[in-house]
Amino acid sequence: MKVKKYIIGISSLISLLIFFVGCGSITREEKDAFTITEIDTTFTNFVKNSPANKDNGTVFPSSKEVLVERNLTQRDSEYTRYYPDFIRLGFFESIGIVTGNTDNGIGTGLFGLFPMDNISQSFRGKSGKTFAGGIYRLGIGEWRLRWFRDAPNWTYGISLFEALIPDAKAEDILTAIYPFYIRKRFYLKETIPYVSVTPSLGVGLLPSQYLNLSVSLDGGSIGGFNVRAYLGFAVGYNSKATPQIKNNDYIHSDKTISFPYAGLGVSFLDFLNIVPETLVEWKDYQHSSWELGLIEMSLLTTNSKKSVFGDTTNTSALSGFDLQIAKTNIAIPILDNRFYVGTSLIRFLGLGRNTWAMAVMPIRVGYWHTLVEDELTTTPFLEFGYYPSYYINIGGEVNLRISDNVNIGLKGGYINGDSGNILGGSLVNNFGIANTFSNLYFGVSLRLIDDIFFEHQLRYNRRDLPKEPKIYK
Repeated sequence: MKVKKYIIGISSLISLLIFFVGCGSITREEKDAFTITEIDTTFTNFVKNSPANKDNGTVFPSSKEVLVERNLTQRDSEYTRYYPDFIRLGFFESIGIVTGNTDNGIGTGLFGLFPMDNISQSFRGKSGKTFAGGIYRLGIGEWRLRWFRDAPNWTYGISLFEALIPDAKAEDILTAIYPFYIRKRFYLKETIPYVSVTPSLGVGLLPSQYLNLSVSLDGGSIGGFNVRAYLGFAVGYNSKATPQIKNNDYIHSDKTISFPYAGLGVSFLDFLNIVPETLVEWKDYQHSSWELGLIEMSLLTTNSKKSVFGDTTNTSALSGFDLQIAKTNIAIPILDNRFYVGTSLIRFLGLGRNTWAMAVMPIRVGYWHTLVEDELTTTPFLEFGYYPSYYINIGGEVNLRISDNVNIGLKGGYINGDSGNILGGSLVNNFGIANTFSNLYFGVSLRLIDDIFFEHQLRYNRRDLPKEPKIYK
């Protein structure tokens, strides 16, 4: 009982910092107000000739007259500069953890993204799983914490949602909305991609109450992609008011949970700034990728016999779809920097009824070429999906930039593979049973919150950027 009261009291006290410190902004504006003064002087010469055009000689003064006019104009002016105002801003982080639980392991796999069993709400785990659980964060933000006379690399931050899952038992899962974290980074490498050792203290208040102490070895960010190795200890409490799900029903536990953990994590669309980068304007920001996107949706026509949108013979041009989440194509600094390697958090291809594929972190290589500067690009690529479906996808895309965050495009290609039987349930009910497949496809794409970059924006092509940043001391 004392442990429960201690956890609740400490987590409640520290979580109040959220309301006093508040969340930072993404962009900082700085304005220079000044007055522009223009002074203009005009000289006009007049020569008045005397009657009979007589020479005045040296005794009489010259008949030349000079008219001087001076004009003074003043106006106020203001110039606004825009700077990144965050240390870290991320979409999603996943960590596969080893907790020492040998009886109820989930088996989340490497990075917590590769479960090897058909997970359901009634699943209580199995023995012999290396990665017994996982840690998952969505919507991550960190800002400078100006402690110790403005010492660098201290941050405070929150996540929209966090789940600490030590095993498959629902009553052991610790979850929080807006958990609060304090971190300190010790950089081992201060050029892109950065390497640092990061101790952290995290507090969750609702619906679970917990403390999470950890230290991580971080690599990244490059193209919003990061890898991390973790050691930590979490202790928390699920009260009777904390709903958990078991066997499709809500249960209410009254339990204290504590567990040490070690794990490997990966994060997507997760951008990290060192302090000097917050002093550089957005227009001079360094980019390492040809493309970064949150959501890509495509409608496809394929040679499948039946459309994925119905269980009838495929007689319409619309056969299937392609959905990608958290896509990145990172430039490789060789051969004019046009080759890239990329991945996505998840890709789902519904090519037709009984013909579908799903891939977590597929590997993609390709070549990027600009057709029209600042507008039109094309890229042939080869993609390999290995889990839970296996496939090889050879294709190409043409991309048209509509705005800084919205793009449309055309795509086409050939895909061959095996959907795999690891996934079932609703997928089988909605899309049919799929095994091997071989399909041609063509379609149109809409990309939202998607940035396409061009040659002059890529940091490898910019001569105005220093090779190494000035480190803030």
